[in-house]
Amino acid sequence: AAPVVINAWSGPRSLSTALMYSFAQRSDTTVVDEPLYAHHLRLNPHLQRPYREELMKAQNPDGAAVLQQLVGPQPKSVLYAKHIGKQLTGLGEAGDDFLKSTRNFILVRNPIDALASWEEKLPPTLGESSYAELLTVWSRLRELGQEPAIVDAELLQRDPEGVLRELCTRLKIEFEPAMLAWPAGPKPYDGIWASFWYDGIHKSTHFQPPGAGRPFPASATPLLDAAFPIYSVLRRHAIGAAIPISRMVPGALQQYGDARPALPDERNRDVVSWVGGCLVPRAFAVMSCFDSSVQGGDAVWEGVRVYKGRVFHLEEHLRRLDHSARAMAYAEIPSKAFVKEAIYRTLAANNMADGVHIRLTLSRGEKVTSSMNPKFNVYGSRLIVLAEFKPVEGAATYDNSTGVKLITACNRRNPPACVDSKIHHCNLINNILPKIQANNAGAADAVMLDIDGFVSETNATNIFCVRGGELITPWADHCLPGITRATILALAPKAGVPAFERRVSLMELHTADEVFTTGTMGELTPVVEIDGRVIGTGVRGPITARLQEAYRALTETEGTPIEDLRA
Repeated sequence: AAPVVINAWSGPRSLSTALMYSFAQRSDTTVVDEPLYAHHLRLNPHLQRPYREELMKAQNPDGAAVLQQLVGPQPKSVLYAKHIGKQLTGLGEAGDDFLKSTRNFILVRNPIDALASWEEKLPPTLGESSYAELLTVWSRLRELGQEPAIVDAELLQRDPEGVLRELCTRLKIEFEPAMLAWPAGPKPYDGIWASFWYDGIHKSTHFQPPGAGRPFPASATPLLDAAFPIYSVLRRHAIGAAIPISRMVPGALQQYGDARPALPDERNRDVVSWVGGCLVPRAFAVMSCFDSSVQGGDAVWEGVRVYKGRVFHLEEHLRRLDHSARAMAYAEIPSKAFVKEAIYRTLAANNMADGVHIRLTLSRGEKVTSSMNPKFNVYGSRLIVLAEFKPVEGAATYDNSTGVKLITACNRRNPPACVDSKIHHCNLINNILPKIQANNAGAADAVMLDIDGFVSETNATNIFCVRGGELITPWADHCLPGITRATILALAPKAGVPAFERRVSLMELHTADEVFTTGTMGELTPVVEIDGRVIGTGVRGPITARLQEAYRALTETEGTPIEDLRA
């Protein structure tokens, strides 16, 4: 009877032979080692191998005929065929028919490891490495209606049973524990080339953890630059890739599963962002480990909202971003026009026009060596535009109707004598520690006091209280003078609410008639409890509600139209 044919498509030196040995231990499986090798050599007469002549005599070089043999009767119910990606080249329609009638998966290995291993035998090339061909095979299989599993060699080494179990599930066959070990030495199903390539694998009896590695040959660096981006695309879809590598140990897949974490808003799963000077997919929206934002949190940022086709208070945010960057002595700060164009292109690419939050980040830029010292920043600053669907009262923001609970943090807000809060910087440890305290207490955020014990702000927002019909907020000396804060101070008198800035004690918050916080992301959020004390009547107060309405009305009419951002 015709077997279930499983094709493993890989590159050289990628643990493909070890995986073939694993499948060979199954009770229901016959394996075949690179049956299309002679076909590949026939199409590439320039490729010289020590065993070329012997192989061309022993193996059928007619690739189409080989494919027909593979789907024909076999001794067992499963046939496992190990292939190198480049060997499918030149088979055209016959290749497509073969792929459609069989079960397929991709095996990849980090080219830093694979190319170094290949170099020990032959000088590597991009074509020989098969990275481009594997991407082609993966894309073609998806076009043909399959979603092939991808196995990453290192993840397989770290959790062999977990990866093999998941692979078998996706291939619709039962996992067999025998797949975890094999006898040492040559195998009867090894290809003719085994004596040249398999000396290391013949010493093995199981999947071994990743080794200490080997020096990477400098001559292969241009090839690595070409291969690694392809590997990155494939690896992000690999079994176990969603698990942090530090957790990837035997049993990890069984414990954590293979599903990627849920997002607060699934519309952001495939957002593209502006990083440096171009738009990139979410999976590749990363910064260099040499970037100042990574080296020392050396970056400044702004949060901006988009309402119904308008970017609210954009000019004010861009002005503050520029001021923060100049205060930090950044070089080559991008122009306002450049930032606007980056925002426009990001919003356009994501088809975003409403219910959107944008985080603008400007890093000092990449360094030439790891250091805190800005003198090693020679490339100029680096802009990030991260736009997400983030409704004002969504899963990642606050409840502006029912209100939130706060606690008071044990650590104090930085004074200007230490780090001036008017610099909107990304070194947020002073804010993150109180947020951890709030999380642990089941609160939304934490009130932060200044070094004299007066209220400053929360870890994420400015704060207001209402006492006797008057609106009061702390001076902006130990806190960021927020743009939403300034808007409320301007709106309050128009709404018939006197507004004042002065020192505010914690007791005044605890006994206030109303308390609310302000920020670009959450707008105005009622506070109904602080440190276990109920604020006012324990519900959103009338002045808070009035100012929420006034602010919301402002967002309906004001802001920079998205189309006006075009260069």
